[in-house]
Amino acid sequence: MERTNILVASGLLVATLSLIVGCGSNSNKGSATQSGPTLNLDLGDGSADGSLQGTLTVAPSVTTVTVVVGQPLPTVHFTATFNGAPVPAAWSVDQGAIGAVSAGGIFTPTGTVAGTVHVLAKYGGNTGSATVTVKLETVQNGDPAWSATPAPVGAGGYGGVGGDGPGAPASAAQLSAVTGTPTADSTVMWIYPYSGTVWPQGLLAPLLQWQSGTHSFDSVYVHLQENNYEYKGTFAANTTPFTNLPIPQAAWDALSFSNGGEPVTATLVLGEGGKAYGPLTETWIIAQATLQGAIYYNSYGTSLVTNSATDGLDSYGLQYGAATLAILPHATAPTLIAGISSVNPTGDGTGCRVCHTVSATGNTLVTQASNFSASDYSDTVLINLGNDTTAGAGTSLQTANLAFPALYRDGSLLLSSAGGMIDGDSSSRLYALPAGTLVPGVTGLPAGFQAALPAFSPDGHHVSFDFWGGSLGTVNGDQISLAMLDFDGTSTFTNPRVLYTPPTQAAGQPSVTFSSFLPNSAGIVFDLALAPSNPWGYTWNGNTSELWWVDVASGQAHRLDSLNGYNASGTLYLPDNSSGAATHTAAQDATLNYEPTIGPIAAGGYAWVVFTSRRMYGNVAQLTPWTSDPRQYPWRDQITDKKLWVAAVDLNGPAGSDPSHPAFYLPAQELHAGNSRGFWSFQSCLQDGQNCSEGTECCGGYCRNGDGGLSCTSTPQTCSESYEKCTQDSDCCGATPGTVCINQVCTPPVQPQ
Repeated sequence: MERTNILVASGLLVATLSLIVGCGSNSNKGSATQSGPTLNLDLGDGSADGSLQGTLTVAPSVTTVTVVVGQPLPTVHFTATFNGAPVPAAWSVDQGAIGAVSAGGIFTPTGTVAGTVHVLAKYGGNTGSATVTVKLETVQNGDPAWSATPAPVGAGGYGGVGGDGPGAPASAAQLSAVTGTPTADSTVMWIYPYSGTVWPQGLLAPLLQWQSGTHSFDSVYVHLQENNYEYKGTFAANTTPFTNLPIPQAAWDALSFSNGGEPVTATLVLGEGGKAYGPLTETWIIAQATLQGAIYYNSYGTSLVTNSATDGLDSYGLQYGAATLAILPHATAPTLIAGISSVNPTGDGTGCRVCHTVSATGNTLVTQASNFSASDYSDTVLINLGNDTTAGAGTSLQTANLAFPALYRDGSLLLSSAGGMIDGDSSSRLYALPAGTLVPGVTGLPAGFQAALPAFSPDGHHVSFDFWGGSLGTVNGDQISLAMLDFDGTSTFTNPRVLYTPPTQAAGQPSVTFSSFLPNSAGIVFDLALAPSNPWGYTWNGNTSELWWVDVASGQAHRLDSLNGYNASGTLYLPDNSSGAATHTAAQDATLNYEPTIGPIAAGGYAWVVFTSRRMYGNVAQLTPWTSDPRQYPWRDQITDKKLWVAAVDLNGPAGSDPSHPAFYLPAQELHAGNSRGFWSFQSCLQDGQNCSEGTECCGGYCRNGDGGLSCTSTPQTCSESYEKCTQDSDCCGATPGTVCINQVCTPPVQPQ
């Protein structure tokens, strides 16, 4: 069986686009970009600082320019007058990613990002400003990345999202057809992405996928539009049948970083033999933030190592890999973190490293190792993610059988999982890391207490778990309920309470399994196993599951409908995925969602949930839901549905409501492997002086403008900018408009839409 199909890993989502440092989430860092000399003149008015009494006016005061990609950049000539007379002002802008202004007041857009810029003039201690809105249009026939002889594609698939690659230019006849008036056809459907998806900025471009019905399409027109950016792309088929196409990365970057929080309208028109069908239309939202950090996850069937045992060779008669991988920033494929290839070419099964957990700060990973034999995963090992000297093997803890534990935020403590596990402690206890020895004098964890699959809150003040067994005062374990404890950060657990007990249903008794706190600790997202073939609702053997959340203060729970696959009316927008019903429980995609973990940073006003799903990935992955064991199908030639997905959840959603949004496929995961239990955390931090894009990347906690651009520092001279270090709300520059300190990070509110 897939004995360690569930993995605990940590990490955070992925971005591309290093060219727009200082845009989007960094537009408020430091002072305005200076493009002329700062005046410090004695103007003869008797003031030591050269200040004058009067009005500095900038003209034109409001203007709009349109940039068409590939054509010469337009310019705007601004002038400054002081009390009506022209003056040689010093010029600057507040959005350097959108444009720059010369010493003579000539504003020139960058041509890569749209939006509104304030052009600032300074003279004699006075400041004047004007507003210029830059609109950007991209008209494209074919993808510039297309080639008749495509380059080899990495483990993550083309562009990190799979599919058949970019499209060639459409012919004149195809171009005329798809830009004409289309015919509606109900058999033609857009199946990925989902309408209503919330995307972060800086993500790898998504793969557009459609269901063709009876048609054999030869071309497509892609139209994306928001307030200040518009994309019109036409493409010929990339292969036959033509069922998917990636958005060109440059266009996706321009769209996401030009967005101001308003909806994006996305439209497809498909062509066949000179006729057009459609339009297919969706609406998306762009969160006003990038996602920082890394995601660590478990992979079965990875090609990055070969460590299966002799009796566990794959369907080809070869070794396959089982390991913990990471998706790092800017990557289009994963990186091996924990796991080693077997020295024995026939496979001895001792290189596997799975069932992992990662601390929120991203410095410590704990996982199970097959160091003793192919079937013995009792050896618990620790990997220092900031400085791993073991080449992915890990260092054994003094205590074994600590699978699926909770790690304290800084990786210094481990609360063991007990009850209902493949491996686990006899009762839940607190251990000190890196040694793995019992912490003395712990109170609040009586003998026989079993907290299954525990998870610390990002701030370390609480822990949630499936209350498997034992007693906490008057509260008793029942193997199905979600419970929590408070923690003082050292050795004392208090205030036990049950938050949610699932009701009995006709199909059986649902049970809570994995859980994860929202960044502000106000709510918990959990996995509700619906029809398990064992009490634990693992992701294999036909088990079905939904993701829910519970408000900690009120105890009100609600299914995450939009994330799972239900629209506002309660009907499914995901397809039926019951083709495996002959051997497994029939299921719809909305009941194939498992193992949630949440990033410790609330970005753009959202919590970001990464979870395992056996749903179909458009038309790229459409095997039966539980086909993922490399020993049982040709995994090198087929793509399993078992993948990682990400969804935005409103950070301050009302109790008893659905605060979730439709999910998206996590880019850069290994396309042909079965992937599970992504763990989101900060990435190992950068030292002072190293280049950065957010304060969360820096050991010192701050990312500021310097001579070489944005760089890490531990000694800021001002209040904390967005996503920089804090201890309380008042530390943050944006405290007045609503920025709050969450998990020691200044977190701005969601942008108005």
